[in-house]
Amino acid sequence: MKTHLIIPPSGYIAQRWKEHNTMPPLGILSIGAVLEKSGRPVQVTAAEVLGLKTQGILREIADYDADIIGMSITTENRFEIFALADAIKTAFPKKTIVIGGPHATMAGLDMIGHVPAVDLAVVGEGERTILEIAAWQEAGGDISELARIKGLIIRRDGRPLFTGVRPMIEDIDPLPFPGKQLIPMERYDFRWPVGDKTLRATNIITSRGCPFNCNFCSTPTNWGRQVRGYSPQRAVDEIRWNRDQFGAEVLWFFDDTFNYNRRRTEDLCRLIIREKLGIRFVAELRVDVLTYEQLALMREAGVQYISFGVEAGSERVRRDVIHKNISNEQVFQAVDWARKLDIQATAFFIFSHPTETWAEARESLRLIDQIKDSADITVSILHIYPGTELEAYAKEKKLLPADFSWARHDRRVETLPAAQGDVPLFKEQFTWGQIGELLFKWSAGNKNVSLRKKIPDVLRSIRSLRDFGKYLAIALVYVRIKLLGK
Repeated sequence: MKTHLIIPPSGYIAQRWKEHNTMPPLGILSIGAVLEKSGRPVQVTAAEVLGLKTQGILREIADYDADIIGMSITTENRFEIFALADAIKTAFPKKTIVIGGPHATMAGLDMIGHVPAVDLAVVGEGERTILEIAAWQEAGGDISELARIKGLIIRRDGRPLFTGVRPMIEDIDPLPFPGKQLIPMERYDFRWPVGDKTLRATNIITSRGCPFNCNFCSTPTNWGRQVRGYSPQRAVDEIRWNRDQFGAEVLWFFDDTFNYNRRRTEDLCRLIIREKLGIRFVAELRVDVLTYEQLALMREAGVQYISFGVEAGSERVRRDVIHKNISNEQVFQAVDWARKLDIQATAFFIFSHPTETWAEARESLRLIDQIKDSADITVSILHIYPGTELEAYAKEKKLLPADFSWARHDRRVETLPAAQGDVPLFKEQFTWGQIGELLFKWSAGNKNVSLRKKIPDVLRSIRSLRDFGKYLAIALVYVRIKLLGK
């Protein structure tokens, strides 16, 4: 029994990291690794780096002729995955199409209810579930037996059915390294600037979950708030493997919060130093649990670049709306510590939060202005993701229609696909002109941002007079700021 895993042509990188578009997708590769470890044949087609479109993927599927076709889905790439699943099912109607990943976990019932080409949705971690699906297929694939497999959404009598919660994997140390050996790693030419050089880089994840509960984030539901981390030794083993097998000189930690546990973080850094791995690192932190001593130890271990979410300039919005109880002083402190330790810092900001006033939104601009000389800044408009507190609020306020489906393009919902990805945007308090003003006043002082590069994508994304109207409102603000400086 063979399994064929497909990485779609657009890959999985979020909009804000599009310049780093050649990082291996660790989730689907972890599935490949556990199948390989179990002795089952598996092939991974990395369409994103092989330059394969739908017809090329179909040829690969025909050549390998597997029983199960697996893909991972995010909210950003859901429509691409739906279209690809439909093309596969049309060409190979007898193959079982299994979709896992964040969007399947958060909106799997909606997907199975509206996308006939998808046979099974995996909810939560997939490493154990895929082995049971494989065993089910080997036993003859009796549809009546599927309901015994926990962590699935199946289709029964034409309706989606959840088979029940599968417990999280408590000890993740025994899991194999993500199957980078299954893909052409030489095609993933991901590089990271260090000084005047760009060094060969790759990604790694050493923990699952996030102990915090930001209102817009689906991670606590996807992975759980009880964080499960690799032991420091297990993490170091994977770091060394990436260095020795794939020539990695820089590692980007994809952990949601690298410093979620002070003792574990410091033990890991000390082990990296003791083992003399000679690797540089990129990591995302929480500034409210960061200390100078911890950051200095991370620097000694090789950390070159840190990022952290500020989200809003207003402490009220952060505390009462987002549930992120960090102070401006902690933000200034983290930026100052990074500067003293010669670490590059990036702060994330989001515009257009629930109940955020125009005065509070402008507080974000003022805070950005105070730290922009010492830190890089990344901004976005607030996105709505399925299964989040923000989604529930948006439905309550009728910003998402009562009959909204994540599986359909819905022009009643606000999006800016050319600039922010094809995900619903939260727009409650502000006009498009005001949102444009926030974006352009931030970008005016950011030399790394080129708005002109987005113009072709913007023009291609216009599908209606409503789309034209919102882009026109934003463009008029841009002209006003450029010509009048206000």
